Amino acid sequence: MKRILTIIIAFSSLAVLNAQEYRYTDAQSLTVVSKLLPTENPYHRIETSGYDGFTSGEKTQCRQSAGIAIAFRTNSDYIGVDVKYTTLSSRLDRGMAGFDLYIKKDGQWIWAWNNVPSKVVKGEFITLPLLKSSVPGWKECLLYLPLQSELKELQIVTDPDSSVQPIENPFKGRIAVFGSSYTQGACAERPGLTYSAQLARMTGYHFINMGFCGNSKLQPYFADALLDAEDVDAYVFDAFSNPSPEQMEERLFPFIEKFQAEKPGIPLIFIKTLYREKRNFNPSYDAREQAKMDMADSLMTIAVSKYPNVYWVETTNTLDGTHEWTADGSHPSGYGYHLMAKSLMEPLSAILKDYIY
Repeated sequence: MKRILTIIIAFSSLAVLNAQEYRYTDAQSLTVVSKLLPTENPYHRIETSGYDGFTSGEKTQCRQSAGIAIAFRTNSDYIGVDVKYTTLSSRLDRGMAGFDLYIKKDGQWIWAWNNVPSKVVKGEFITLPLLKSSVPGWKECLLYLPLQSELKELQIVTDPDSSVQPIENPFKGRIAVFGSSYTQGACAERPGLTYSAQLARMTGYHFINMGFCGNSKLQPYFADALLDAEDVDAYVFDAFSNPSPEQMEERLFPFIEKFQAEKPGIPLIFIKTLYREKRNFNPSYDAREQAKMDMADSLMTIAVSKYPNVYWVETTNTLDGTHEWTADGSHPSGYGYHLMAKSLMEPLSAILKDYIY
């Protein structure tokens, strides 16, 4: 009996020692970036209980942490996360379920590491190392959260004698980007590769990811939520990837008028949808896609002349002449999202400079 008790005490002491090997900092105490609306869970994007109309699938997407990042500085050589998932993407890949760490070097955000769990035990913390050792000294960090998973708790893990501090939001303004799977980042290999995240690092503007795979259809309840956000300097809409031509014709102008009535003077920037490679050898699909693009062109030609502060950016592009940008025929790979961000960088910056100083 004494021997069993001794073993139990020994294991307990070991657990205490292991717990003391690292410092744990609640991510909520740091700077949350790319967060548009207040929510009870800081890693959700919309508190849907306050609105009527959201489907069960849309509610699930509102709880996913797509685009949200944690900004902080630390002098720790080791950086990791302890995470407790509520729900996890069915695809345990680095984009949908993983974490993506960037560190600033010579004024530029440089990718440092990414990690994803191999399996999840519900209700338990999972430890994911990101940097096991790194250059000594203070580092400014940007940690992107999973694109299609829901987080319950998140802690930043560092060396026991280290310090972890919030930093100011590294991006200026507040630009809500509402859109489709292209905006949420479907098929991005890492969370930091969405076009909104890349645009933020390219331009210094604070693009906030409000992408909803398959569900960006100019719905009025999404407009209600977006309009409840405070201090928004501009809205960008990837609005023509999901709706049918009939839905565009029915919903676009009321959608615009709703925003202009409640937030006059705020720019509404609509971007052209992507040319999907699935069209190449599929005539019926090509015809459906072209009908959507033609309707969007027609309606936006009217909108920019009818409404003030409405813009139509037609340069959205992933094509580089090789047709090698896509992951699945519809969605960009990380390289495709890079091309998309590059195509939008100049026209968006040219508009935003007149509204964000």
